[in-house]
Amino acid sequence: MAVSDNTRGLILAILSSLFIGASFILKKKGLKRAASAGTRAGVGGYTYLLEPLWWAGMMTSE
Repeated sequence: MAVSDNTRGLILAILSSLFIGASFILKKKGLKRAASAGTRAGVGGYTYLLEPLWWAGMMTSE
């Protein structure tokens, strides 16, 4: 059975929303973990760049 364009679009929209939500959560958890280990990013810290969760969130959002 062929998948209609509307169904394909709906599936893509749902998957996109899931990836965007997951990337936000991963980046937020990475930032919180980095803040507890060093200087917060908001005050000039770069500890988040060493945090794998933050990188996972960045890779999921691209």
